[in-house]
Order: sequence, then C-alpha cells, then structure tokens
Amino acid sequence: MSRWWRARSPWPDLPALYTGDVHADDVTDLIGTHVNELLGSMASTQRARSYLAWHNYQLAAELHRRLVGDSDEHDFLVVDGLADCAARIAVALAITQYAAEQLLAQAVALRDRLPQVSQRLREGRISPERVIAVIARTDLIDGADCAGEVDAQIAAELDLHDGAWSAERLRDMVDRIVYRHDPDAVRERRRRALDARDSWVEAKADGVAKVAATMSAENARISRENIGALAGSTCPDDPRTIAQRRSDAAFALMSQTSFACLCGQEDCPAEIPEPGVAASASKILIHVVADERTIAGQADNAGFVAGHGVISGEHVRDLAARPDAVIKPIVPPGTPQNTDGTWTLPAHQPSNPYRPSAALDTYIRVRDGHSVVPGNATSAFAGDVDHVWEYNHADPSAGGQTLPENLNVKDRFFHILKTFGSWVDDQYRDRRGRLRQEFITPEGLVLSGDPENVEMLFPGLRRIRFAPQEAPPRGAGAGGSAPDDQPPPARRRTRLADKHARREQERERNRRRRERAEREGNTPDSAE
Repeated sequence: MSRWWRARSPWPDLPALYTGDVHADDVTDLIGTHVNELLGSMASTQRARSYLAWHNYQLAAELHRRLVGDSDEHDFLVVDGLADCAARIAVALAITQYAAEQLLAQAVALRDRLPQVSQRLREGRISPERVIAVIARTDLIDGADCAGEVDAQIAAELDLHDGAWSAERLRDMVDRIVYRHDPDAVRERRRRALDARDSWVEAKADGVAKVAATMSAENARISRENIGALAGSTCPDDPRTIAQRRSDAAFALMSQTSFACLCGQEDCPAEIPEPGVAASASKILIHVVADERTIAGQADNAGFVAGHGVISGEHVRDLAARPDAVIKPIVPPGTPQNTDGTWTLPAHQPSNPYRPSAALDTYIRVRDGHSVVPGNATSAFAGDVDHVWEYNHADPSAGGQTLPENLNVKDRFFHILKTFGSWVDDQYRDRRGRLRQEFITPEGLVLSGDPENVEMLFPGLRRIRFAPQEAPPRGAGAGGSAPDDQPPPARRRTRLADKHARREQERERNRRRRERAEREGNTPDSAE
C-alpha cells in the first residue's frame, strides 16, 4: 500500500519560479534583500498557488472522468458516482463531503465551461480565490451557446492585467460580460433569488447568535445605512466600539425598542431618535447608475448599484419606479450638444479651480464605481475624489488640473497615506483607451491598478467632456500666493514643491518605461 503522505515535503526546496529567488528560510540572513524583492517573492508565491490550484483541479477533473463519467445512471441515489468520487477526495484531504463535491464541481466547470480561464489560472493571471468567483458567476450560462464566447472574453480581460484582481472589479467584469450575452438568464436568476429571500438565526459559540437575512440589494443597503446612522447617533464618550453599537442598533430597529448612549453623563449631547422613527431620522441615499433608454424601457442594458455591483435592466426600472426615487442626469437638461455628439460641462466651481463641479464630482464617482486602490471595496460614493497629480495652489496653471484624467476616487485611508506619506500614484489611458492607475511604493516598486471600471459598462460616459472655467486671480479661492507681509522663505522652494517635483519625476520615469515597453512590443502594465 502506498504511503505517499509520509514522504518528506518538497516545499523547502521550492524552485525560484515559485519564490522569486527569495526563500523564507533564508530571508533573515539576506541582509541586502530589498523590500521590493520581498514583495516580488510574495507575488511569485501567489502565482505558484494559482498553478497548484490548477494542478489540483486537473487531477480532480480526471478523477471525475474516470469514476463518474459524462452521466451517472444512479444520480438519484444518495451514494451515486459523484458522491463516491468525492468521498475519496474528502478522506484523502480530510475535508467535508460537501467541500469535496464542490471541488469536483469547480474542476468540471473549468474543464468544460471555462477552459481558457483555467489556462489563465495555470499561468497565474488569476488567483484560486478569484477563479472560484468566476465559476460561480458564470454558472447560469452553463451549456448555453454563448458559454465559449463568455469564457474567451473573460480570459481576454485577464490577459490585460499582470497584477492581482480586486474582488469587486473582477465581479463587475464577469457580470458585465455575462449580462451582455444572456440578459434573460440574469433576470431569471434574480427572480429566483428574490423568491428565496429569507431571514434566519444561526447559533454561535459562547452564548451569542448571528441574525441574517437575504433581500434585494437596495433594501440591504438601506438597512445597513439605517443601522449605521442609529449607531452613530451616540456621543463620542460612548464606551462601545462601532461594531458593538451597530449590533445594538440593529436589535433596537428590529424590536422597536430604545437605543441609548451608554456614556453615563447626565448632560449627554447625543440626539437619538425614538423607537419607530429611527429609520426615517436620516436620509438614506442609494446610488444607482443607468442609461436613460433602459430607464424608459427602450433598451435593456445593465445598471450598477454603488456598493453592490451590476444589476439587470429590469432591476433598474424597478428602482426607478419607486416613489422615493430621484433621477438626476449627469448632463443637465438643456445642455447644448457639440457637433461631434459630445457635451461639455464645467470642470470646477467658478470661484475655486481646486474643487470639482457637482457634475464632474458625480462623473468621477460614476466612472470609478469603487476606490481605485486595488483590494479596497469602498464605494466611490463613499470615498474621496483626489487629484492624482497634486494641485498647485500657489500657481494653478502649473499643473495638477481639476479634470477627469487627473481625478479618481480613493478610500480615506489611502488618500491620507498618499497625502502625508511617500506613495505616488499615476493615471493614464493605455493603448486600448482604458483608464489605468499605477501605484508606486516608497521604495519605487510600480504596482498596476485594476483595469476594470464602470466606464466599461457605460461607454457613453466618454461622450461627456469637461472644460476648465476662467480661474480666479492668484491668491483667491483654495490657496494662492502668500500674503504680502509674509517674509520670503529661506528655502529655494518649499518642501511641498520638492515633494511635487519628486512625484512628477517618478511619474515621468514610469511613462517613459511604458512607452519603451510599447515600442518593444511588450505589455506596459507589468510591475517592476
């Protein structure tokens, strides 16, 4: 009998392809190892994990072929061919029967429905966690005529990016492709999901339990915002964490009981609404992006719910028909159309060229959908609109203009990290016309941002133009020249100017790198 599991693990002798020439056993002894090499080694390990996951799926698919085959005559039995095959995997890997059956289902999906995506997993272009999401979100086109084309288009999108994919960006990309190929299946899936909505309680350890519910995306967002608003109504001296206050607020809303601040002060300044009126005490906004023809029923294009993702055209119309819905076009009614079919709107506020106009602020949030920082799930409508190239308050004409190509949305943490730290970011249109971001670490490592944004779902956004207005005199508005009575600085230029200059040099260096890569026929999107 084989005792293969007793053999020594080969992982201490991993090849450089899996470790990026930096092995964890030796890293403390490699004094000269650069921070970038450590990060690069982690990226290599991630690609190795992808290859090993692909390898595992290949083995599982072959087990399925040998033990289950194309059909199972006894699939109505509890112990059918699939269950018997999965049992072997479950015992060998010490996982549950359900987990083993899921592994088999994923392996078969990659083999039969997503062979090109499977190849990208082998190449390390998608992580094992993200490929599971692709399998799940393409389940409704299994066996459909469009399955091969969906597989090819998803694989083509993965080829555009050498870095890691954020969960939200990948989800939006897959949903966008699936919806455009089979909107009827998407609508039917939503109907079944709504029919299956429910609420339940799950017992947890140590005398606590979890209350959960499934509902429409918009109702879930409204519920979350109501809970957050009530939890935030206490005074700053409340001893509970925000998580604890959200839990107590959720119970108060569901049970129609009082929610109180626990600061213990007699003169507590908190203004907490009474039971039954807490839900209406604050204004809850759910941002939905859609095109006019879909709202009017003249088209059936997908929409986008901030904080949720892609929704069907039918869902868009249901939301637009709500009595509390407010529809605001990005282009105000009556705006004259240019001869080329575009519209031009003001880029900034009349008295302050640093502040984007209301139209540009909305446009940037709609275009980005989420924080552009990889791995961050913050909705664009909850993040900060940031100048990529820093705005020059002393001389607005010198750079960092308030225009779409120089603005994007970041979560508050990264915005602060960039403003007060040594991180640099850049934004540009690649050779395909897609808006891309790059993030440069303090050590100079270039990391690519996600290639997906909501502009891919609404290409009509590219028909909107923004033009700067006449700027106010220097010294007016947001910053300006120093007062006349202020003594001249002793430095040749300010520390802020030095930081701006360094960042401009960093961005120019990376632009030259991209241009050189394009001339040589290589992808410009890989990290250095």
